[in-house]
Amino acid sequence: MTTTTTFQNRPALTDWRGFPVTVTRREEEVLQAICDGCSTPEVATRLYLSQKTVKNHLASIYQKLDARDRTQAVLTALRLGIVKLD
Repeated sequence: MTTTTTFQNRPALTDWRGFPVTVTRREEEVLQAICDGCSTPEVATRLYLSQKTVKNHLASIYQKLDARDRTQAVLTALRLGIVKLD
């Protein structure tokens, strides 16, 4: 995975072929909640989702960010400016 700079000064994700990878707004919300320290049930309650839907979003996030787990996904998201620490 490589990055390039976008007009919003936020790095754009690209996969190994150079195609852009986009994290959806809902995935960003899930990532921010995880970054804020929420568990899966807490994210589900906070975002009015089922726990299964949160897990599906996390699986998609892991794939898009080439992450193995929550910690790596959050660190990558922080480095790319997708989420912020409060």
